[in-house]
Amino acid sequence: MLFSGNDFIDTSSSFDTVVKTDEKGKMFLRAYATSGAVANTPYAILFHGSGYAATALNTGINAHIGVANEAIGSGSIGWLQVRGFCSDVQGAATSFGGSYGHAVYWGGATGLGCSSSAYVGVASQVGVMMSDVGGGGSTTADIWLDGNLHTSI
Repeated sequence: MLFSGNDFIDTSSSFDTVVKTDEKGKMFLRAYATSGAVANTPYAILFHGSGYAATALNTGINAHIGVANEAIGSGSIGWLQVRGFCSDVQGAATSFGGSYGHAVYWGGATGLGCSSSAYVGVASQVGVMMSDVGGGGSTTADIWLDGNLHTSI
């Protein structure tokens, strides 16, 4: 994991990282929302200039996956959750089809998904399902984000 500590800022270099945690094990990363951020929606968080930028999920990149808990205006800075329990996370049409404990994976530009217990331990696994949506699938799910750096499948 890239981050440690609680509510710190690194001013010893040109790279300005701000992370905060809460008592529930959630970790948030401050990032510049290049095109805004919609609440409960996952974003790729990349190194950008002297901090981080939250952009749409895409293929061929390594990034942290963060979920905006509230809307962030385009060109503004806000907090995205990168670790811990997230409720009602948005996915593509019926992309969450797994059960409690199954791996949540990053499917490139199509977003996050879960279809079975596959993808456990691979670079595209961003967390685990914390709800059971069954085989019919759902566009939202409760998930646990692991806070690691990931690559899309």
